[in-house]
Amino acid sequence: MLKPQEFLLRYTVIIGIIFAVVGLVVCCIAKRLTMLIRKQEVLDKTDKLYQGILYTGLALVLVGMVCIALPIEDTFYKG
Repeated sequence: MLKPQEFLLRYTVIIGIIFAVVGLVVCCIAKRLTMLIRKQEVLDKTDKLYQGILYTGLALVLVGMVCIALPIEDTFYKG
């Protein structure tokens, strides 16, 4: 059985964490980034650029979670 530190030091887990963190940051700054690109003070929630940036961040989080889940098959007890 793997120790938690051995699990966290796998390259797929590290890459997954990086993807997830970048995705969360993109989601958090999506509105401000869209306002900066559009050069507007007021932003509509149905703006296609805003939604595109937001969904890109969510997709990065999903990819990160999948990368983290890849090495799990080796962590279960195999009697």
